[in-house]
Amino acid sequence: MQIARRLLVIAALFQVFYGMQVIAAGVLRGYRDTMVPMLLATFGYWGVGFAGCWLLAFPLGYGAVGLWWGLALGLAVVAVLLTLRFHLLAPPVNAAAEAVAFR
Repeated sequence: MQIARRLLVIAALFQVFYGMQVIAAGVLRGYRDTMVPMLLATFGYWGVGFAGCWLLAFPLGYGAVGLWWGLALGLAVVAVLLTLRFHLLAPPVNAAAEAVAFR
């Protein structure tokens, strides 16, 4: 029962990062930017996520909990990188647009 509680907490956090990643990927697809997001996702999932899963689950001995923390870490890295990519590509918002948007 203890492991199930831990995994549910990690899964809840996972969902937050997953939502962030899906939105950022969709926005970038709308900007017709697909190559760089693919490379960022490859780095995040395989470089950070897979390495984190293996490290936390096996050498550090956290087992299933470590495996899920590694998955969440990889997803969080991808979500942050894709969001940063969007902020680099998006045009700045001018004062007139802000005034209309926040009425």
